[in-house]
Amino acid sequence: MKNTIRFAIVGATSLVLAACGMKLEQAEKLSPSGSEFQQALYANYIDLAKAEYQEGDYIDSDRFAEKAMAATRGEQVDPYHPDEWRLPADREPVLLSARERLMAALGAGAGNEWPMQAAKAQTSFDCWVQEQEENFQPEDIAACRDAFVLSMEEIEAAMAPKVVEEKVVVIEKKQEMIAPKSFEVNFDFDSSTPLPGSDAEIRAASDYMKTLKNPQITIAGYTDTVGSVEYNDKLGERRAEAVAFMGMDMGMEPNRIIMRSYGKKDLKVQTADGVRNAANRRVVITVEEK
Repeated sequence: MKNTIRFAIVGATSLVLAACGMKLEQAEKLSPSGSEFQQALYANYIDLAKAEYQEGDYIDSDRFAEKAMAATRGEQVDPYHPDEWRLPADREPVLLSARERLMAALGAGAGNEWPMQAAKAQTSFDCWVQEQEENFQPEDIAACRDAFVLSMEEIEAAMAPKVVEEKVVVIEKKQEMIAPKSFEVNFDFDSSTPLPGSDAEIRAASDYMKTLKNPQITIAGYTDTVGSVEYNDKLGERRAEAVAFMGMDMGMEPNRIIMRSYGKKDLKVQTADGVRNAANRRVVITVEEK
């Protein structure tokens, strides 16, 4: 009897798993249709559904497949809203700001004018939200985020008003250039938590940003030379993220922040490989007028 019960449970479980992921199969039977933007959404959401299915995440595979089917039926498919997901509290403001940026571009006609880039931006954003809720695959989170940022940069560059040159006689005046300012935050060995007292330096960067009309903030993470290039690139990224989130709490606008990781490249103090050096374990915040 016990064996019978066990087999029944296993059989029921198999049926549940078989039911999951069925929407991907349904979606793949459809053909892309609608506008070029909707067709690109369909293709990109199918790719996301396949990737999640291969990882055994059948729920998210179904979600992406549903979006693919809706797109090819000609329905309006909006990007995920971060409020509807269980996101880490420190990541939610970044994703809300990113969605506002995306919706502004879509509202300005990006889907019609630049359909491939717009579809990539939307599906990468949804991928970012989904991976950020799971919050255990930093490489996947970074890949989705970076794809979103790259697509948005392409769209915004294309949308920027074209400057028409006019030949006019002007009296040349020397325009005072506002020099970039840099601020530095340091870390313990193999840590992504800023050293005590770093708040003052981050706040100074935030306060300086508020004095500029159109500021841009670059937050770059660095390490010393202990460890592999790959490990230190990731450590530099975590350090830059930690400072960025602290800065946002102090008023830095997320859409003005660019994060970079240089790992153990561009050392402040030149050392041999494998050498601990406190001065090299840093994040540099550069604030400038765009």
